[in-house]
Amino acid sequence: MARRFVAEFLLPLVRGGALRVGRPLGPRAVDRVTEAVARAIRDPTDDEAEPITMLGAGRRAVAGRHLPAGAAPPLDEVTVRLGAALHDLLALAHPDLAGPGIGRRQEQIAFAALELASVGSPSSAREAVNRHSLLARIPEIVRVDRTVRFWLGHQTFVGRTPPGRIMALPSLRRVRVDRASRSWLREIGIPAVGRLAFLALNVASPLGEALDPLRLDPPLGWGRILPVLRFPPVARAVAGAAVEIGVDRAGDALAGALYRFAGMHDPPFGLPASEESVAFALRFLAHLVWLDVLYGVDPDRARAARPAHVGVGPELGLELAVVITAAARTRRSLVWPDDVPATGDLGQAFGARLEALGARASAAGSPRLAAALSIADFAAAPVTRPVAL
Repeated sequence: MARRFVAEFLLPLVRGGALRVGRPLGPRAVDRVTEAVARAIRDPTDDEAEPITMLGAGRRAVAGRHLPAGAAPPLDEVTVRLGAALHDLLALAHPDLAGPGIGRRQEQIAFAALELASVGSPSSAREAVNRHSLLARIPEIVRVDRTVRFWLGHQTFVGRTPPGRIMALPSLRRVRVDRASRSWLREIGIPAVGRLAFLALNVASPLGEALDPLRLDPPLGWGRILPVLRFPPVARAVAGAAVEIGVDRAGDALAGALYRFAGMHDPPFGLPASEESVAFALRFLAHLVWLDVLYGVDPDRARAARPAHVGVGPELGLELAVVITAAARTRRSLVWPDDVPATGDLGQAFGARLEALGARASAAGSPRLAAALSIADFAAAPVTRPVAL
């Protein structure tokens, strides 16, 4: 079972290819897989060793994009648990589950997936990257449905390869196969019963969410990504990805998520909102603006150079402008590092950007700015500590 799970599910999950989704895996099955993997690692001649080695090489290549390449990420118990949790989430929509009692079976699978995925946030930058190296391609997962048409009718195979008897004598039977690929996250979706397990999986490995703030499922959650943003190498990678996406676009997504986080409207997973965590989020957003001032294109020149037919609306970057303006008006240290003088060239350039952002925020109207000011007030509030008597 371990070799099949590693070779036919985990390995194509990392390197690409068809994922084999079999029987759901519970904690006891994961324990058996983990023990078999440990034996194979101790004995390189074991039949299980080859796919484990290939998986390690693939994960090392992914990890090397974000941290200097080290040893291959280990295939440890946590890795197996996270892979099995994803496997079970995919199994929730497996056509073999259809029939009487499907709701009960889905509840059992979802509960097992939640138990497996509940390993908590990564404790270091290396651990965050190692976990991400297994799950980085989740947004690329698709289900291929095939409809086989022949002279007597047609038959559809959902996520499965048609058997040989259906494809036999293609010329005589006028066999034609129509393929339709559907994104697992965007089109098929996770059944409601599996939402908590999927959120727990994103808590365990939030780097993919942080690197792709425009991802719609799950909606970006500061409570999930904040733990890994505390690690400077990860924060640099995430900020670099935001600059590559576009500070206005990425900043809007991050700012919009901040309203939910500070308003405590996020699901009960990840870090809870606090003065310190919201202040950290505001400083991270301000850091993106600093990077845009340093390395981005001047907004006025960008607008002048944009072709008239490009339909980028005037709202792009508005949420970021409102949140940064509110933070700057509430407490300067939320947006301005102490070691950067306002009189230098960089300080003057950032000050000019703040003025431009402030003009946009004021034009947006008082309700939007008032909501952002309440977030900034919350972040600037002094932390109350018990007094020892």
